[in-house]
Amino acid sequence: MQIILSSGVALHGDLLLSACLHSDLAPVPMTLEAIVRASDETIAALKQGEKISLASEGYEFRIVQVKRNKASPNVQGDDMVAVLHIVALFEPCHQIAFRRKTAVIKEGATLGSIYGACGARVKINADYSIARFACLAGGVPSYEIAKVLQEEGGAIYTDGREVTFTRLQDIFKQEPILSLEYDTTENIESGFMERHEVPSFFSIDAAGAFVYGNSSKVRVIGYQPRTDVRVLWNMTRTLVQKKIMTTDYLPAANAGRAIEIERVKYAIITAAHAFEGGSDGGDSRMYTKFWLGAMEE
Repeated sequence: MQIILSSGVALHGDLLLSACLHSDLAPVPMTLEAIVRASDETIAALKQGEKISLASEGYEFRIVQVKRNKASPNVQGDDMVAVLHIVALFEPCHQIAFRRKTAVIKEGATLGSIYGACGARVKINADYSIARFACLAGGVPSYEIAKVLQEEGGAIYTDGREVTFTRLQDIFKQEPILSLEYDTTENIESGFMERHEVPSFFSIDAAGAFVYGNSSKVRVIGYQPRTDVRVLWNMTRTLVQKKIMTTDYLPAANAGRAIEIERVKYAIITAAHAFEGGSDGGDSRMYTKFWLGAMEE
């Protein structure tokens, strides 16, 4: 994993101690975290607001946090090595993670136009209309976008070039990016937690009567004003984490794709592509970790 600085110069390999590229089903679909050896070069180049990219994938990121630690577990000679902890957001979408100076209120607008109005510069694949969207002054657009995605029973992911909207059920209709004959993953099963964390919703129609979404299970119940039955059902449809899987480095396997394990498909909720530089004489390694989910309704 090689980081390109905003100047176009590649960061020297011995300065990169570790890095992790996160791909998520989220309004800001990628983040990059890195630990870099502090030097005059890196301190000057890796500042908040600077743009960096990954050489092989070509993804661009905007640095939003830099934390400098003067003492770290790494040692050079008799001295502790100072390091920089970098957090960067997917550059085309990073503006929607900032609080708004002015409000953005739209009705019957497309997701792409909402992204654009909130400062993002990204093409939306499979764009669709949102009935109502509101992000008030001082609000965070990504939070409000996440709400409308829940109302439509969908999610956002990216391949690094464009952002794609998908219905959750459509993730399981695609060809799996990876198939395993035997299950070697870490399994997670907790109906107890699902009942606590996956809510049902109700609303009131124009006649003043109650309308309900999926209430087949006993769950916490939330009120959603001015909402029809379709949206109420969508809001309970979600991906529940079922497995954690670590494998060889697979940078093309990102959130929004499916993995088949023992002929059962699971959605990639989060993919973390990690690089460890092997400081202090250790071996460097690269690997990918998946958080996989099944759909709950």
